[in-house]
Amino acid sequence: MLKGGKTKRRTIFFVIILVASILVMLLKNEEMYDVESMSKFANSFVENHARYQYSEKQDMKNFSTYWKSPDILRKLAGKIHSTATSTALQGIFEDNQSTTETLNNANSGAFTDLADDFNSDNIKTLTKKRLEEREAKIEEIYDFRKTHLSLTHLPKVIGIGVKKCGTGGLITFLAKHPLIRIPKIYSGETSFFVSEQYKKGPRAYRSYFPPTNEMEFGMEKTPIYFDSSNINLASTMKKMVPKAKILLMVCDPTMRSFSDYNYEKDQHPDSPAGIVARQNTFEEFIDTYVPKMQLLLQQSHDNRTSYADDYKTKIMLRGLRKTIPAANLITTGLYIYHIQTWKTFYDKSNFLIVDGEEFIRNTGAVIEQIQEFLGIPKLVWKEDFVKHPDTGFYCYRKLTEKHLNSSYVETDDELRTSLKCLGKTKGHTRNGAKHASPEALGKLSQFYELYNRAFYQETGKTYNWL
Repeated sequence: MLKGGKTKRRTIFFVIILVASILVMLLKNEEMYDVESMSKFANSFVENHARYQYSEKQDMKNFSTYWKSPDILRKLAGKIHSTATSTALQGIFEDNQSTTETLNNANSGAFTDLADDFNSDNIKTLTKKRLEEREAKIEEIYDFRKTHLSLTHLPKVIGIGVKKCGTGGLITFLAKHPLIRIPKIYSGETSFFVSEQYKKGPRAYRSYFPPTNEMEFGMEKTPIYFDSSNINLASTMKKMVPKAKILLMVCDPTMRSFSDYNYEKDQHPDSPAGIVARQNTFEEFIDTYVPKMQLLLQQSHDNRTSYADDYKTKIMLRGLRKTIPAANLITTGLYIYHIQTWKTFYDKSNFLIVDGEEFIRNTGAVIEQIQEFLGIPKLVWKEDFVKHPDTGFYCYRKLTEKHLNSSYVETDDELRTSLKCLGKTKGHTRNGAKHASPEALGKLSQFYELYNRAFYQETGKTYNWL
């Protein structure tokens, strides 16, 4: 039992710091914390800080145990960030008025409007039998994993790009499939073939991946593979991982460029592209660099009519990164030049082009398409995705039998702990958080028009970017 006014004030101060720290982490983290992660954080916080507030070891032990309780942690993950009531702490400080006020002032980001979306018409098409069949298949996969040897293997799936087209969301949601295993490093991004590591060969590459059995698929994605300055990258990858399935995610090159500009400016301000972005508004950047790109491409392409044979321009584009620091913010979107190299080594059976714009509009359908391409059972369904009412982007929540009950409505706490959404730093150029003038976007779109048409013709598909 804590005694004394001074000790009580210290305790209140400590609880406020703990709550604020967890709230900050919830706001900053790219994915919401699950109970296990929250428990580890809370326990670490207690171990590192509580000893300065308590003189009795037993008090600290009791407090640490309290914060590791899954029930309390669910309240922290849900209540504090959404409804922000004082319920999460009433069991320990019923008379703590200061803490109650602090929690009530933290009200933000509630999911109360989301419940209606979970009872949408597409859920009504599901049956108990279908859900039971999925659970049986998942159980079969887990049982196989327990009884069969798992070793480190080379990946069966490699995402090669394109940067800022949604590759992070793609691998995040694919990893919900029990057969997809991704490296823990950098959320599945190894950068192996654009680093010095590739010189160490297959053994070094295998070391990035978790052990897998013959049923499972190791997967990584590195967005800059697609337009790497190393023109031999596709050849090197084919030789090292000859049977790998390749995923290429493309998107509107105009919006991709705007997103990349903001990403470099905010995340890598000291990189060559980041420095250019910091020193120029997007409008200034377009007015300066688009004319340069137009002139260089015109001079390089000359009178050629086939992009497939334009080796000179391919080399020129890769060399521009050294001579014009911000060139890749624009040249990455010239898909027609980059796709030629990959088509030389991969045929349609092992190469899938994914429309990043369609991924935004219909996330679940794209995830189902990829499972079919990989030849694995469809265990992540389009019905598992729901559009967030605030961001407009889809979140993943695995459907269960309880969702079939028309009278069932999930609480804020249940929604928050079950949803897996993209991070708060994602999609700023798509949801309107960051703006560019229509004139600048129009100039860039006009620049890409010729190359988009050539890409459409080359791939046999219209992506509606014109």
